[in-house]
Amino acid sequence: MQAFVAWWILAAVLVGVELTSGTFYLLVYGLAAAAAGLAAWLGAGVLVQLLTAGAIAVLGTLALRRWKQSTAHPESNVQNMDIGQTVQLESWQAGRGQVKYRGALWDAEAESDRVDSTRPLMIRAVRGNTLVLGN
Repeated sequence: MQAFVAWWILAAVLVGVELTSGTFYLLVYGLAAAAAGLAAWLGAGVLVQLLTAGAIAVLGTLALRRWKQSTAHPESNVQNMDIGQTVQLESWQAGRGQVKYRGALWDAEAESDRVDSTRPLMIRAVRGNTLVLGN
């Protein structure tokens, strides 16, 4: 089997696996393998093929990492929508307890010692699945 065929088979496999993962990293590596296959088809040596695949893989990974960091994280926007909403107290003792919010019971904790549980409580932050409450 010629080298360019092997590179293109590898590219197809990587892109096919990427379709099941959704991370885009395997897509970058598939494109790098396809470019190395193109270099092999054009008659480049093994070293040039490997350098082509490596350079495109590294540059693509860096570009993808930068793109992912620059895009908004929707899960943080969902949590931010909860901040400022009032909750209904179910049980409370020593700054911790459970509250009813959006039809479900949530674990909750006070944001400080000055939180008065006899007054309406509002969500100040979300830590995992614990609501941080204040007045």
